[in-house]
Amino acid sequence: MKKFCSILLAALLLISLCAFAQAEEAAALKAPTDFTFDPMTGAYSFNAVDENVSYYFIRFFEVKDGEISGEYISSSKRIRGGRTGEITGTIDLSDVAWGSYAVSLNSFAAAGSAFVSPDPVNIYANYGVGLPLERPEMLAMMSGNEVQFVIDWWSLDDYMYYEYLPYAKITFYSDEDCTQEAYSDTVDLALLKNTLRKNPPGIIEIWGYTMTGGLHLYEPQGTPVEGGPVGSLSDSIYFTNDLYSYSTESMGIPAGTYYVTLQALSRDEYVLDSQVTPAIAVTLTDDAPAAEYTMAATELWHEPGQMDMPGVNPGLQKDRVDFALNQPTAGQLAE
Repeated sequence: MKKFCSILLAALLLISLCAFAQAEEAAALKAPTDFTFDPMTGAYSFNAVDENVSYYFIRFFEVKDGEISGEYISSSKRIRGGRTGEITGTIDLSDVAWGSYAVSLNSFAAAGSAFVSPDPVNIYANYGVGLPLERPEMLAMMSGNEVQFVIDWWSLDDYMYYEYLPYAKITFYSDEDCTQEAYSDTVDLALLKNTLRKNPPGIIEIWGYTMTGGLHLYEPQGTPVEGGPVGSLSDSIYFTNDLYSYSTESMGIPAGTYYVTLQALSRDEYVLDSQVTPAIAVTLTDDAPAAEYTMAATELWHEPGQMDMPGVNPGLQKDRVDFALNQPTAGQLAE
């Protein structure tokens, strides 16, 4: 009798587990099928196969080193569920900057329901295909055997909002024709994103400055800049973070006059490098840097504007070479 009861209990347990598994399976929503997406127009279509899906979103997630980031950077409006069959529409691509993305079709159960949302359906796309990066501009501040470069904040903002923060190559030439390279350095501008500050939030972008403590005090009203125009700063500032320092000692080159260019380098094989800036003359001596310094800039350098603090906004310096805001949408599905 005890053996019979044990067998009966085991059978009932097995039946319960099977029923539970079937309930779990029944509660899982079915993912849509036949998802298509046009990376140039934003048109999409998919086949809804489960009327219990409450709503859908199509979202863009950055792909870095083959991995999908955890936070979406752009999204469609809410797409109504509760139906089956083909669903079509168009997504606004104006907020999609350059780079690699997983275009993710997400299905959602109604809040409080017993249903479980399925995994997203992904299509991969690249943006900026075949287009050149906007040409960056820069300021040079020279004193003794040292020169400090500031990448134009307007360039940085255009990259961040319309393209992406690329690499920047600073090259020193020993001749005015820029045929004899003396030294070069490539820096990753994406590292500056962690230092970006907004003040007030969403009003101006601040890429790094302080009123005290730097070596070269930038005085827009008192120190003439050879080359580019100035903006609207009314107070003297020290640039920080977005500041690249070189000396004859660190570069291993002798004192003298050098001709320096700047170029933005693509992070991907499908985006083109920017054009190279015209060279600016930089004279270095054997002396240690001092408070006195001279400045020069590339031809379209423009200092930050100023509200309560120096800052910039994207898309305002429209004279830029290959201006980012004028670039067309150039998306391509990834293989």
